[in-house]
Amino acid sequence: MQNLLSQIKACFIVADLPARLNHSQQLFNDQYDPQALKRLTQLALVLLGGALLLWLIAGYHGAFHLLNQFTPRLPATFWQIVTFMGDTTFVLTLALLVARRKPELLWVLFIAAIYGTLATHGLKTLFAADRPPVALFAGDYNLVGNALRNGSFPSGHSFTAFAFVSVAYYFFNDRQLRRGLLLLGGLIGLSRVMVAAHWPVDVLVGGALGMLITVAAVKTARLSPIGFRWPMHLFILFLLLVADLMIMSGHTGGYPQAQLFAKVIAFTALLVFVSEYFLPVRKLRSS
Repeated sequence: MQNLLSQIKACFIVADLPARLNHSQQLFNDQYDPQALKRLTQLALVLLGGALLLWLIAGYHGAFHLLNQFTPRLPATFWQIVTFMGDTTFVLTLALLVARRKPELLWVLFIAAIYGTLATHGLKTLFAADRPPVALFAGDYNLVGNALRNGSFPSGHSFTAFAFVSVAYYFFNDRQLRRGLLLLGGLIGLSRVMVAAHWPVDVLVGGALGMLITVAAVKTARLSPIGFRWPMHLFILFLLLVADLMIMSGHTGGYPQAQLFAKVIAFTALLVFVSEYFLPVRKLRSS
């Protein structure tokens, strides 16, 4: 019994979490990167400008058929996996992989999720735009996965993908990685058109919102230290674990062919979380 108690006390979550959070807060404040925020803002404005130009030239449904006609060029499984990567549960599950090493990333992502939920759902309710399966005839487009019907503007998956990409862009200062992240966000956004879930304008605006809200989330996180207190950190971890377990229990967001891929990622993230938070601190530090 005494040996068990000693092992529990040696776990990272017991022995080192408060110190790690304090260190994370200091790093977050010291390594402020206004240039990264400026670039994200500029990219967001480019996406918004592209959305406005597309709407003025071709209307709200513009460029949908131009892109969606190429859906059969790649397997449906590919599009389902890519588009599921923009699902909120998947993004939260991915965050478990860096939870111990970058608690500051979790805090910014949490704020961005709150802002984004209010913004995207507010706009969806305000505009109540029909999705392609409602506005088009059944044989006039390529559908992958379930047919969604309303709440088209803006794209929530594109917002989620670009919010996560933007948060990672800010915290990982590597040029090639940043380019790869932006390309991945663009591919996830494109997939929403390819599976006939959204119009291109929805995707462009959703992606721009993801970037702009991330910029706002970074600035908000610098004003409030609550995310670096262990109760809030544990609460965020709880939300991430709920998302992970949802995927493990079969959540696919209407894209069943993505289930195996999603479960592998979720199981891996869960293993990483358990090993990093519940192994003795000395083992983690030596890794």
